[in-house]
Amino acid sequence: MPAPSAVTPIIGGWDTQIWRVDTADNAYALRVFRAEQLTNCQREAAVMRSLSEAGLPIPKVHAKGVSGGRPALLLSWCPGVPLLADVRARPWRIWSLGLALGRMHARIHALPVPAAIAEVVPAWNPRREDLSADLLARLDSQASSSVLHLDYHPLNVMVDGRHVTGVLDWANVAVGDRRADLARTVTLLRLPPLPPGTPAVVQLVMRPILEAAWRRGYRQLQSADPFVDMAPFYAWAGAMMERDLRPKLGRPGVWLQESDLARIRRWTLAWKPHNTSA
Repeated sequence: MPAPSAVTPIIGGWDTQIWRVDTADNAYALRVFRAEQLTNCQREAAVMRSLSEAGLPIPKVHAKGVSGGRPALLLSWCPGVPLLADVRARPWRIWSLGLALGRMHARIHALPVPAAIAEVVPAWNPRREDLSADLLARLDSQASSSVLHLDYHPLNVMVDGRHVTGVLDWANVAVGDRRADLARTVTLLRLPPLPPGTPAVVQLVMRPILEAAWRRGYRQLQSADPFVDMAPFYAWAGAMMERDLRPKLGRPGVWLQESDLARIRRWTLAWKPHNTSA
């Protein structure tokens, strides 16, 4: 790679740091993990290489390594902007962008699990303490196998116009029942706390419209409705979200409040007794 002409920090997630690295010929994304995330970094590299070769819009892995004890990946830069940013800038596109979000999710799930992924990616296995015995028994009896992103939401999907140009952040990837991934996305679309100052219309109007469009887009590429018997998966997804967010409570720059965790807990408890489609 030629010497960088510019290195620009990018606002990333709560768990990794991202820089844009420009050279005379290309732009790259440098994704830096925490020191304890070496296994995650190696797994992400293997998954992205395999899915990119399968024809999905996944960043190409140009290099991986460890510097100063922190693992990192050098990835191709995806053109466009995060889908959420496009929706906020052009709200009249929310339906078409939501459809694209759902169609891409369906494409990922429809792909036969490549051998290279099956060898390095763990099977989706909900924590026993998250669910009741009856829900765990039902989950154990519902077997299917897809690549699960498990963090699929509008900040991790890049778009250019109305087309998806990249699916980012494969740190949580697993193989298992696609309904776990669908439930996880539902909770990510509905439940995370919004940054301070976010207009109420985002919570009350835009979130439900985006979710409805995502569902419609997903169903367009499916021969049968996948959103069936979702209750145990919703209960699991809520428990996972609360467990994932709680350690971040009180961190600088994190707007999470105890009331947000209580709302997520109510969601989880509401789904545990049920056996319905949603």
